[in-house]
Amino acid sequence: MSIRINIPNTKCRAGATISGTVSLHGDVDIDVEIITISLVGRCKTKVVRSNGQNSSSTYRGRAPLLEYRQVLFKGPNTMKTNGHSWPFSFTFPPRCVARGADPFKQRHGLFDINPQQSLPPSFANDKHTFSWRGECFVKYELEASLIGNRTKIFSLGDLKTEKTLDFITTRDIETFKPDFIEKGQTIACYSLRLQPGHENGPLTFKEKLQSIRTSKLPVAVFKLHMLLPKVGILAHSLPLILRLEHDIEASTTQSLPIVTLRKCMVELQANTYIQCIRDEMFREGDEQRDWSDEFHIASIDYSADMAKAPPVTESMDLQKLMRIKVPWHQKPTFSTFNIRRTYRLAVKLSVDCAQKTFKAEFASYKFDLLAADYASPMATQELDMAAPAYGDLSGQLPTYQDAKLASGAIP
Repeated sequence: MSIRINIPNTKCRAGATISGTVSLHGDVDIDVEIITISLVGRCKTKVVRSNGQNSSSTYRGRAPLLEYRQVLFKGPNTMKTNGHSWPFSFTFPPRCVARGADPFKQRHGLFDINPQQSLPPSFANDKHTFSWRGECFVKYELEASLIGNRTKIFSLGDLKTEKTLDFITTRDIETFKPDFIEKGQTIACYSLRLQPGHENGPLTFKEKLQSIRTSKLPVAVFKLHMLLPKVGILAHSLPLILRLEHDIEASTTQSLPIVTLRKCMVELQANTYIQCIRDEMFREGDEQRDWSDEFHIASIDYSADMAKAPPVTESMDLQKLMRIKVPWHQKPTFSTFNIRRTYRLAVKLSVDCAQKTFKAEFASYKFDLLAADYASPMATQELDMAAPAYGDLSGQLPTYQDAKLASGAIP
């Protein structure tokens, strides 16, 4: 005997209708008190901190996001488990409908404690270190429960089954003009190769000795500017603009040198913040932890063939060279009761000037990732009109006899 949940798609978003059937299958009679189906969402955190000598302290954070419940059948009744099924349908809301007080004693500015905040996406992440272990998840599930007849001694008992749903958030801006933050780094190149006639030729031994004393060498001073976007969209191209500005007054060269791009690497750092609570008879308090994961999203390297290295100009679009795109599998930036996900965008590059290599790094510590899907205004209006099931709505559902006839079950 089992309870099965059949739904067309486990991926859902605000306004989506999740429907299916709860079914009983078997060859024995069962005493049933009540059968329910619930749509629940919750975010949980956990930190285990080592105290040494094989002892540890455990902190947990639990925050409900939503809970809708439908009663599919009310007994008590004895029925045969030969193909009975009950239909159900839920509509995902755009915001949390959590009930209960905020359990955290210390308010942390990183987290959103609004009880009607937007639903966060499905999420899971963990981190293990020598002294502590942290984990967190945002989970949405369909939970079907059967409670047996409690008045009978030989009842088969209670049954429960779950189906995990992948909730995907949407953004409310279809297209937007990119907003950039500018980072700069000044570079001074001292070299005899900056003198006319010495650009490409080999240096003599005497010239190499002269190159040790930078005070007598010609110098070219230039500044690299990187325009980093403040916002990105998952699975979309990411614009990056590199600019070059020569400082003619600080330079002693007779002509402007050529600066070429040698290497460039774009990194995204995902930062996870969690908070938990420990509430015991003699100890209480909150625990906050954070960790980060770095990964490359684009790179280019001309070191093996510098003849193909492009010159850095007053405005260089790196997107055309590297086809930079934010990975679709990442989660958009979000903050909920006890979990927060943010991002840092970094560009590491090296340039060549007068056969010398210089490194530079630019980073934006607040880079927001928006969801890949766009929620149209029309869909939003329809969503406001759609009321999701809430609480005990058994009076609005098909009766047991109607459900049997609809499903073809034998009485």
